[in-house]
Amino acid sequence: MLTALAAVSRAGAGVLGARVAVSGVRRATRRGLPLHLLAVLLAAGCGGSPAPSAQPAPVEATPSVAATPAGTPGATSEMTGIDLLFLSMMAGHTEQTLQIVRLVRDRLSDDELRTLVAAVEATETDELAAARSWLAQAGRSARADDHAGHGTGPEQLTRLRDAPDTEVDAVLIEVLSAHQQAAADLARAHQAAGTDARVLDMARRVEQSRTAQVALMAARPAAD
Repeated sequence: MLTALAAVSRAGAGVLGARVAVSGVRRATRRGLPLHLLAVLLAAGCGGSPAPSAQPAPVEATPSVAATPAGTPGATSEMTGIDLLFLSMMAGHTEQTLQIVRLVRDRLSDDELRTLVAAVEATETDELAAARSWLAQAGRSARADDHAGHGTGPEQLTRLRDAPDTEVDAVLIEVLSAHQQAAADLARAHQAAGTDARVLDMARRVEQSRTAQVALMAARPAAD
């Protein structure tokens, strides 16, 4: 599973091959990762709808969000201010997600958390590239003030950085769960307000993947 996820990360976007995805699901399932949650994580990262509960990932790979043609006629002309604000906020939030997982990815002892962190990094690297591309097409860049008050505070990052090895898994669960729940809430709200089809699709997949991640982490031991 980690080999497949590392391949996605190196590609920057790319497509998960059917045999790689299915074999990765089977290996992760043998380690105890719930199959339906893993399927949601993989499907969200690949840009398709999540697989039905308790079923393997689709045998046909689907393009990542960054693989969607950036120059689709009329794609960015339909974006409204709320679409651009969502993309800007998600870009800031995703940058911080990557900071969180990279702080601890080499210190985790729980195999399921290692798999989750690898999936998060691969998926959100892809999503960040797409958000930045669409913002650039609209003549706007991600602004730090759009994300102010929405993300994880510096004290939480310090907790992660300074956590003893015996506590880092539990601290990550606490910090990342709250962070990803905020992303799911933001994405859910945008689905009722946005107008651009591509941005709405991203919001749908962000809500699905982050909700699955929070559910997975809820089953792991929490910090004292």
